[in-house]
Amino acid sequence: MRRHVFAAVRIFILLSVLAFALNACSSDPEPTPTPQPTAVVPPSPTPTPVPLEPDEVKTNAIDALVDAGSIWFLLEHENGFTEALGGLELTRVEGAITETGMSITAEANLGRIYIEVDAILIGTSTWLTNPLTGEWELLPNEENPIGFLQPIAAVRGVLEGLTSAEFIEPPEPGADYLLTSPLKAEALKSLLGEIIPDGTGVAEVVIDHESFEMKSARITGALQIRDSDSTVRILEMSRYGEKFVIEQPIP
Repeated sequence: MRRHVFAAVRIFILLSVLAFALNACSSDPEPTPTPQPTAVVPPSPTPTPVPLEPDEVKTNAIDALVDAGSIWFLLEHENGFTEALGGLELTRVEGAITETGMSITAEANLGRIYIEVDAILIGTSTWLTNPLTGEWELLPNEENPIGFLQPIAAVRGVLEGLTSAEFIEPPEPGADYLLTSPLKAEALKSLLGEIIPDGTGVAEVVIDHESFEMKSARITGALQIRDSDSTVRILEMSRYGEKFVIEQPIP
């Protein structure tokens, strides 16, 4: 009897396993998920930079000068000179300029005599080296031949005086801006002192394409009494914002 029971159990188990296997084989397989296509986002077009107008370049150059507060300055002449007090003919002036003073070297002619002097201007006080002894002297204001010099104001005057500015050449990417404009003598009073009240010259300026710092200006024309139409003054500016130390000289 027990054998029959075991045999029945074995048959039952075998039938159950067989039924399970048949059911597994007949079941539909799980569908393989279809991959979704990856969305392709087209790249954004690079915006075309809008070219600046001459007046915008000029305004940016003024802002760069104001922000700097100091420059290294050079004035020289391709033709002619700049006349200072007492008939002194300045041919070259170079040095450090800040908002409160300057330390410069000047080359000039007095009649047929060539002289070279150093000068320090702090506020309203001016010290000048004696051309004969080389010693520093504090000059009375009425005897100061270069007291009118205010190069930072002069550079700003040049920029503000470009009232009809236009590009000499169409600006190229990565190239400095080249501007030209008539320039009234009044714009350079801080550099020239005595001027022809209605004098007008032509300015050609170079402005850095990144920093907008004015690098140079070439000014042609009669702006002082002894100028001719072919007088050419060259201004060069560099070292914007440098911390120059200008101190009273020790006698």
